Amino acid sequence: MPEDLRSENIDTFALFKKALKILCEEDTFLFAKKAKREAFSCRMAQHLNRYFGSEWYIDAALFGSDIMIWDRQGNIALALFIAKDYVTAHQKEKARLFHLEQKPALTLALSLLEGKDYALIYRFEKEYIDYLHIYPAQDYEDRVLKRCLIKDDKDTDPSLFRIKKKKERKE
Repeated sequence: MPEDLRSENIDTFALFKKALKILCEEDTFLFAKKAKREAFSCRMAQHLNRYFGSEWYIDAALFGSDIMIWDRQGNIALALFIAKDYVTAHQKEKARLFHLEQKPALTLALSLLEGKDYALIYRFEKEYIDYLHIYPAQDYEDRVLKRCLIKDDKDTDPSLFRIKKKKERKE
């Protein structure tokens, strides 16, 4: 990844964390009322709007993402997917395909986990997914939990499958 893109992604992630902080601190009613995912998306978009300049547009439910920050010329700074629970395998694949096809600078999925002292963030790249925790009680410090490589089925060499040998019967 080029250094300028890496720096831009770090800045974008920092702005995302600021908006998440406001969401968690000012919009606690959304958590108490068990609001729908769309309510979180709408409010998160409003908070993100505070931090991104006028050259960026923040749109909801566009091209399959929940929130997309872009210049409307095809340059996407952030694609965000929001889940009320852990992101399912289907949702991960949807976000990963979005990342591969639309080529945003940063693709994230946010899991708002009820009763947890952290939010779970999934960061998508071409060949891997990073799992991060963000801790509101610790000034929104983020910690990388793990990085999982993604292996497409089409990349798998069929000769690599292990073939089980039949066990001989003892009589």
